[in-house]
Amino acid sequence: MRRPTRPYALTALGTERPTRSRALTALGTERPTRPYAPSVLGTGRPARSPSVLGAGRLAGARWFACLLAAALALCGCGISPTDVQDYGRPPVISYSPTWVTVYLLRDNRLEPVKIPVVSDSAKNIIDTLFRAGKQPPKAGLTSALNDFSHYDTKTTRYSDNTDQRNEPDDNLGYRLNVIITGEGKVSKEALAQITCTIRQNKQESIWSVEVTRLFPGTPETMGDRGCFEYRNLAAPGVRLPP
Repeated sequence: MRRPTRPYALTALGTERPTRSRALTALGTERPTRPYAPSVLGTGRPARSPSVLGAGRLAGARWFACLLAAALALCGCGISPTDVQDYGRPPVISYSPTWVTVYLLRDNRLEPVKIPVVSDSAKNIIDTLFRAGKQPPKAGLTSALNDFSHYDTKTTRYSDNTDQRNEPDDNLGYRLNVIITGEGKVSKEALAQITCTIRQNKQESIWSVEVTRLFPGTPETMGDRGCFEYRNLAAPGVRLPP
């Protein structure tokens, strides 16, 4: 069987070029020929159609528009897309602590020690005294309160009977009741530590200190105390408050 000849057509340069006709596929069906647009510079290479070029330009324009919009949005919010602004170190709040004086023991003698605290309230001062006894700030210092714990503090105002404290009516003070817990007897040194610590820091407002051991066992109150009665327990060169 003879193979059919391929018809020829004239190319753009006037030479003959075989035209593409419908060919039979492997299944015997016809496959449409691919149309060609005019070649670029007569090379015979199919050129891109105007629709393909238009779609590419449109996609590029959309990408550029999105990029420009993002840059404008950053600038509009006050955010620099490239530069980093350095405003220095963040502000630091300076803290100046309050100092209180607590009395610890050196050779069973009262010795004052200054300790920084957040607040100089009576409760916080007593908490600081108990804490300093378990962790003395200086070598050789001890405390007679290490077997006890601070439970609470309460203040009561003196009555208007001025004969009680020999003070004028308009200058009434307070009694501080320090409540502690723990087993055993509260020694004279322990009472002196609590009383003199409070009187040292609260001379104007608190006139006397009353210590109560709450539990275990039967509650026991030691009565009103002043620091002056413990003057024989002062370390050499130490002047105790009244």
